[in-house]
Amino acid sequence: MTEIAALNGTQGVPGGTRRIPITTKVGWAFGSAGSTTVLYVVNVILMYYLVTATGMDPALAGSFMLAGRIYDGIADLLIGQGSDRTRSRWGRRRPWMAAGALLSGLGMAWLFSGSGAGGSQAVMVMGALLLTFTGYSAFAIPSSAMPAEITDSPQERTSLMAWRTFFIQLAALAGGALAPAMIAWGGSSADAFARMGYCMAAFIFVSMAVAVVATGGLREHPVEHERGSALAGFAQLFANRPFIVLLGVKFCGFIASAAVGATGLFFMRDVLARGETGMAQFALASGVVGTMSVPVWRQIARFAPKPVICAAALVLSAAISLSWLAASPAEGDALFLLRGGFAGFATTGTLLMTLSMLPDTIAFGVRRSGLRKEGLYAAFFEFFQKAAFALAPFLVGLFLQASGYRSGTGAALVQSEAAREAVRLSMALIPAVAQVAGIVLLLFYRMPAENLAEPAPAPHEEN
Repeated sequence: MTEIAALNGTQGVPGGTRRIPITTKVGWAFGSAGSTTVLYVVNVILMYYLVTATGMDPALAGSFMLAGRIYDGIADLLIGQGSDRTRSRWGRRRPWMAAGALLSGLGMAWLFSGSGAGGSQAVMVMGALLLTFTGYSAFAIPSSAMPAEITDSPQERTSLMAWRTFFIQLAALAGGALAPAMIAWGGSSADAFARMGYCMAAFIFVSMAVAVVATGGLREHPVEHERGSALAGFAQLFANRPFIVLLGVKFCGFIASAAVGATGLFFMRDVLARGETGMAQFALASGVVGTMSVPVWRQIARFAPKPVICAAALVLSAAISLSWLAASPAEGDALFLLRGGFAGFATTGTLLMTLSMLPDTIAFGVRRSGLRKEGLYAAFFEFFQKAAFALAPFLVGLFLQASGYRSGTGAALVQSEAAREAVRLSMALIPAVAQVAGIVLLLFYRMPAENLAEPAPAPHEEN
């Protein structure tokens, strides 16, 4: 089977359910490359930029990230509810996605532009961060709500999420590899950060805009009148045990990813002496292998339950995280890149399984309650992601500050042994503990068998 066939699931969809055109799947999933690039650039680059390029203390930089995420978490819930209730000629989700594409691009271009000086620069950075987060949520939440709504087939949802995982890993090459490389090529200067921001902004806007165009005409359920109180949707959500367990698993994964993202550039520079180039090389190896491994995980999913596969991928991820404890500047390039490749392979497995489980759990909740609250589910999912990506950098910043980590850049800046050890522990132990916690939570995931079956064929509907 070719890679395209493996991603698209072209073995046929049991039960006569209409297959979503591959162009629509690819177009919808391509938007995830843009939204994920936002996360990569903010989580990997921003704190490093604030500490090294602007001279901000690590604790204050972490506080900036925390404040932005708190705002974003509140915005998530409002956007999720709003997209569920929207009535327009373009549907419920696409107007929000279009606005998100524009705001995300503008915010990213502004974020690293170096606008302002001193205290005004801090205000400018916060304004740009809030604009970027608003755009990200306006796109990502309605987009994430679509799979549970546009198809009743678990197999089609897995195919959608396979394409999404493919483009998420592609974004690792843009935000995780290309962005640090561009900074390194520019000598880590303010202009280098600004050029990187403009390039990432253009890519983000284009990829999200493609998704808006590609999803025109997809099936949507009509907006229903609210039944019960405004809290009915939250009651449905909390009564959905598979979703709550999956939420816990993803929260642990987000903590691990956020800790690595916040620490990675510091680790590459201060512990491994590889600098921004090392981060780019690692992200390149991880992204290439991760992208190529999507069809492999897609095939594995045909022969084992998703939670079991997810747990196995998390075991591999935890082992890779712990391996950073033994890493040193003397480590050869081959071993360094091999670790990156295994990290990409494991991350893809975890990502694909949890993403494909998400619409299954949402559909389970909708089927039980009869309330169309896909947007609220997606918003709550994003809320917990934001909480993790706020908490981890904040704790890392406090940890580095307490260890005596010195802000700034230049060859004359040498960190103490305690500071370097704090960076190493943030890179290795925090992710490993979070990943093991995710494995434990998966033991409590139970999805009724009837919710994993393919739906019966609709009358007079062609395959």
